[in-house]
Amino acid sequence: NPIWALIKYLYINFLLYVLKREVTIAYLNGIKAKVKKGDGIVGNYHSGLHEAADSLFLMHLLREGDSFLDIGANVGHYTLLAGLYSKCKVTAIEPIPLTFERLSNNVKINNWIHQPELLNIGLSNESGELVFTNQQFTTNKVSTSGHGIKVKVKTLDEICSHQVPNFIKIDVEGYEWFVLKGGLNTLSNTKLKLILIELNESGKNFNIQDEQIIQLLKDKGFLPYVFNLETKAFTEIDFKNTNQFNTLFIKDLDFVKSRTANKIVSKSVI
Repeated sequence: NPIWALIKYLYINFLLYVLKREVTIAYLNGIKAKVKKGDGIVGNYHSGLHEAADSLFLMHLLREGDSFLDIGANVGHYTLLAGLYSKCKVTAIEPIPLTFERLSNNVKINNWIHQPELLNIGLSNESGELVFTNQQFTTNKVSTSGHGIKVKVKTLDEICSHQVPNFIKIDVEGYEWFVLKGGLNTLSNTKLKLILIELNESGKNFNIQDEQIIQLLKDKGFLPYVFNLETKAFTEIDFKNTNQFNTLFIKDLDFVKSRTANKIVSKSVI
């Protein structure tokens, strides 16, 4: 209903940008989130589902009991989706302290029975400390100028040393290469079936090209695909998905196909 969506869009943005309020929204049959201006997650209120194509794909894929790792969780869109809608075991990583506090609050207001593991750290190719920006809303990242806040960082292999996740989402504003280089053992593990990763050329800020990231994933057996929600078909692509934010990199296509072919998502959600 585009007219109703427009009304809701104007209303929520009046509250966020004119009155400068923090607003609690509800979506997907009761998931709650506190939103501020600049939050992408607010799209769940006026559009029905934020990053709809990727979100609906995960809703078809994920099952209760799966392990989902959200790297760069921000205020929690994918964390809430995986944990509250799909009932996964979730680990969420968010390095920026103020954003992490908001992520934690969004978990708390949902009265989550099986609490996710929330980690206020960053990931890199080696453990230590990195400086992050902290004034850029949803696009805070590792600082290239040296100005910002110091954050403790670990490697993906350290985080996954006790349990390798089945699925990983990565959104780290150009630092993907270093996150992946710190997780070579994890990437080689057969338990890990799929990685959903945002590639938008921002790696150039760290002298990394998207081609390098894609080749690293391919070397570990992850191939890029586009998923058609209506036909449930997967099409292999050479590079990355240029039609939306994220690209699916799949290691076990048969497994992923069987999941998405059989899952029924409620029409009331769509």
